[in-house]
Amino acid sequence: MPRSSVALTREPLSGDAVVEAAGRVSAQHPDLEPLDARVVDDGAVLQILAGEEVVLSVLRPRLLPTLDEVGRLLPTVDAPERTKWWTDAYTPWHPAGVVGVAILDAAAEASGGLVVHQGLAPTRNPR
Repeated sequence: MPRSSVALTREPLSGDAVVEAAGRVSAQHPDLEPLDARVVDDGAVLQILAGEEVVLSVLRPRLLPTLDEVGRLLPTVDAPERTKWWTDAYTPWHPAGVVGVAILDAAAEASGGLVVHQGLAPTRNPR
């Protein structure tokens, strides 16, 4: 099960913004495998890959009907003023997911928004 995140932004979180953020994160961490982007499902999902591994999947942004919807769905979050867009994203729980989280955070910040990373790391039962 992947880590689920939501980007709340004033403008739609574009594929270009995500790819540019990936470039900035990559430049800050020269030891990373080269990052690449691909679009899947007829443009419904943008994926960022490190080598052959998907580190971030970003779904198509959705226009919020009202800001009240953020309060209803994420009651502990104060959405930035003029938030109009909700973008779901997923990153893996393993260490490569940290790269995806950094890319998503950078893209949302550049778009004047914020990211809410939902859930906790899954617990594992030792055997």
